[in-house]
Amino acid sequence: MTTSDTAALVRERLAEAIPSPSPRKEIIRELPEPARFNLVHIITGMRRCGKTFYLFQLIQSLLAKGVDRQRMFYFDFSDERLKPLDRGIMQTIVEEYWRQVPDARERGCYLFLDEVQEIDEWQGFCQRIAEQETVTLVITGSSSKVSSSEIASSFRGRSHVHEMWPLSFAEYCAFNGIPLPAAGQTSFSPKEVTRYESAFDDYLQWGGFPGIQQRPFGDRIELLQGYVRDVVARDVAERSGREDISLTMQLALFAIRNTACELSSNDLAKRLTDLGYKAYWNKVSQLLELLQQAYLIHYLPEYTTMLKPNTTARPKVYAEDHGLAYAVSRANQQDHGKRLETLVYLELRRRFSGRRTDSISSLTVPDGSNAKVDFLTGDALGLDPYELIQVSYDMSADRTREREIGSLEAGMRFTRLQEGLILTLREEDAVHSDVGEIRIMPTWKWCLLPYEAEM
Repeated sequence: MTTSDTAALVRERLAEAIPSPSPRKEIIRELPEPARFNLVHIITGMRRCGKTFYLFQLIQSLLAKGVDRQRMFYFDFSDERLKPLDRGIMQTIVEEYWRQVPDARERGCYLFLDEVQEIDEWQGFCQRIAEQETVTLVITGSSSKVSSSEIASSFRGRSHVHEMWPLSFAEYCAFNGIPLPAAGQTSFSPKEVTRYESAFDDYLQWGGFPGIQQRPFGDRIELLQGYVRDVVARDVAERSGREDISLTMQLALFAIRNTACELSSNDLAKRLTDLGYKAYWNKVSQLLELLQQAYLIHYLPEYTTMLKPNTTARPKVYAEDHGLAYAVSRANQQDHGKRLETLVYLELRRRFSGRRTDSISSLTVPDGSNAKVDFLTGDALGLDPYELIQVSYDMSADRTREREIGSLEAGMRFTRLQEGLILTLREEDAVHSDVGEIRIMPTWKWCLLPYEAEM
């Protein structure tokens, strides 16, 4: 790439209008003013979950505060015009920005660098420029190259990682022009209930990826399936090798279709071997780890108070988005209950962002009954409060109701908690049990009401 080419790309970025996206919940609580030795803010997450437009949201917020547009520089390193990538291209681009706006280097500037995983030396560049220049540096990345383990080994505590997820239900409502409840509102009129139930049904089916909203249904399925293929081909294959793409795709589809189910690498390796794949246990485990690092799937650990985890316990696997499960599952595999449980898991991950690790787990009550509670929140080794949450799509059948309430009661006895919560599609009730109070609540309402632990 010639000097004139670089200058033209930088000038184009400085002159372009910044979009005004539908606002997302702030994941960077406070963006510091430019200074040397600022932490590098790193926004990670699966492709297409909204990281780029969150950068635009940050820029619009700074513009509203009176920051000069020329002191903010956004650049997308996935731009195909950069190919082939020259060594030191990040330095070249930023130096060209400072050449065109020299005052930005003197006074300090905000750098928003998108899709940095495209550049091999991104870690070293970002760390050096944050230490040597007066900048506020915010970067995004999608692949396993920008995973938490990779960042921890590269930045030595000089970065702050923020996870971005697909739209929450509240963000989905705002995105689609549906008014949110007023602050402090806890009751809803019949008209509001109908509105939110209808919106929630759509959200449960299609999920929260911004790029599929308000598109024809056929397009939505094709786009969601394409997102899975992109992660496998562009984020995982770059680490595992392109010869593993077919095997990795089968692993991804199996995990997403079985969202909210226990997953055994050993059993999965045997099943794939029977189908003719060279799926050794260590290879399957490695590829599943890369799918996690690319944010396509997530594991939920079993609750334990032991410092050493139980290696025989089978963790549950959850898809990055419940809409993905709908798009890649066959018609006879559709499971509304598993997608609802996945939705609740993702909402918990959003709510517990920034807290201790393993704040969310599943619980198998160790009392001989093997009663299972879907989610137990809180740190077993810390001081965070616990909450028990059971998810049941439909509790109209007496047998289902007895099972769900009984499992929650067993969990309450074990944890000595006097409250429990069952999230459903529609039902709302209160159960007065000999171990405490059990609330039954529609999941849409739980998603919209203020989260007490954040207050």
